[in-house]
Amino acid sequence: MRSPDNFKQDSLPPIKLIPLENSNAASVNTATKLSSRVKKITAPIDIRLVKVQEFLRSNNLAPNSRKLYERELKRFLGWTQLHYHELRSRHIGLYKQYLMEEICTDAGKPLSKSSINAGLAAIKSFFKWLTLTYPEMMTTNPTQGVKLEKVPLPPAQSLTAEQMESVWSALEYLGETKERDTALVHILSHGLRAGEVVNLNVGSFDGKLLFLPDTKTAQPRLVPLRKESREVLVEYLQWREQQGEVLTSLSPLMISHHPSYLGERLSYHGIYFAVEKIGELASIEDLHPHQFRHTYATDLLLLGVDPTHARKLTGHTSEKAFRRYTLRSEQEAAISAYYKAIGEEEVE
Repeated sequence: MRSPDNFKQDSLPPIKLIPLENSNAASVNTATKLSSRVKKITAPIDIRLVKVQEFLRSNNLAPNSRKLYERELKRFLGWTQLHYHELRSRHIGLYKQYLMEEICTDAGKPLSKSSINAGLAAIKSFFKWLTLTYPEMMTTNPTQGVKLEKVPLPPAQSLTAEQMESVWSALEYLGETKERDTALVHILSHGLRAGEVVNLNVGSFDGKLLFLPDTKTAQPRLVPLRKESREVLVEYLQWREQQGEVLTSLSPLMISHHPSYLGERLSYHGIYFAVEKIGELASIEDLHPHQFRHTYATDLLLLGVDPTHARKLTGHTSEKAFRRYTLRSEQEAAISAYYKAIGEEEVE
């Protein structure tokens, strides 16, 4: 018979030894898990950036303008840690000095006055929106009183009569996009911005005028079309119906022919690509949509349209910005006056 002590010893469960290397592995595994958790911890979102994103979404900005504004506003937020309500005019002045003295281009050169103004314009636009949208947050606009650098306006990039003739001729050599691109050029040649063309619907055209509810200046405007342009636009819409498309007032006026976006609204980049292709056929280097707007504004003044009326048609709110278009018309008038004064016929 076993003693009580022996009985207790025999009844004990076997001791299971855990190898030391397994213990180390477990420690390493635990450390790895902790490390992965640490990696998942990210810096808190800058609440100021949330307002910037809201601003960008709420404005009718062209893609390139949106990128510019976002870049400049992020640079400004990186420069200061102050909250919006803490900013004053002196801070914006110091930031302007920072752009002028410390920021350089990729080539290592100081920023041009135009680049400095672009940065300040983005900030001014943002704080104007912020004070109007959130008056409880911003009682005063800190950018008021901060002036832009004085930069002479670049000359108008108007197309000559010969270049326009080349454009019209080039349209005849287009393939499946001929009808659309012909209508596109007719619309652009009435001074519309590319972003404004993107937003046009079939209902924006009443057979004579184009109604633009959403413009860069947030001011709706009517654009009268020439007879030839009206006819071209009607033919384009009829052509689309012949292709089996059912048009409504909300259908996009200009549609894409790209395989990935076939039949969808023609995008901002799509307009640029179409015009670039036309420029290649017309042998006009770097042709872009805004040149048609410059040409329209210049031609209005050459035709003798009152500058105030011309600005209304183009949608320019700044008389100073419109000044570039008056230079050519004034030059033409001066030449004509000279030949008339000396009794000679004007040389063509």
